[in-house]
Amino acid sequence: MVYFLSILFLIITTAQAANDCPVGYFPVKSHSRNSYNKQDGTVVSRANIKEQCRPYRTLKVPEPKFLVNKPVDWPNTKEKFRPWNKEEETSLREILNKLPKSLTHVGEIKFYRSIEKSMNPAVSNSEHKIIVLYDSILTHDKSRVISHELAHFYWDFMSDLEKEKYNDIAQWKKSKDGQTTTLNRKDVLIEDSFAGPHEDFSNNVELFLFQKDSLNKNPELIHFLEKIIQ
Repeated sequence: MVYFLSILFLIITTAQAANDCPVGYFPVKSHSRNSYNKQDGTVVSRANIKEQCRPYRTLKVPEPKFLVNKPVDWPNTKEKFRPWNKEEETSLREILNKLPKSLTHVGEIKFYRSIEKSMNPAVSNSEHKIIVLYDSILTHDKSRVISHELAHFYWDFMSDLEKEKYNDIAQWKKSKDGQTTTLNRKDVLIEDSFAGPHEDFSNNVELFLFQKDSLNKNPELIHFLEKIIQ
């Protein structure tokens, strides 16, 4: 469940620039993501990701920031946000302490609490490390929701080679023209995995952490996740 903002973390205007990234950064190819409807009815809009340089992951102790004002460039200009209470802050800090460091140790994480009605328990933006929670979080396992959103962060800061390896193991196949990918895996447990590798990856990370046995039919996928989710 990821919501892409229009402003990218770094904008690289030419292919040459992206292929000539500074030390500590890796190139990400430009690509398009089609719009789709999530299993809960939420509409995720189409996004064009420009070619850019992104920093390699480095483990930084999580620094949760509990913010009130609307995020800069938030696509829903009329969305309202409310202050956090101490119980909510404590709950999220405890979750960050329990989840694997490879997901949580990303430095500053900006948490927002929306008062808008949404079937989604949360949405996120990896470029600015934003997670927005909605009232429907109360009917979900909050730890699972946060792990899912942090998995989106992880995916968006994986290199193209890492993503290609995941796609191969998870059985995503490119069309002959290279414009689309199709999920050929038969044991798909969460329907919106078909939306794309990004959502499939986050779903599988969530299952790996909370329902690992459900992935037993794909030991290679379990092995892949065991190596990166620590």
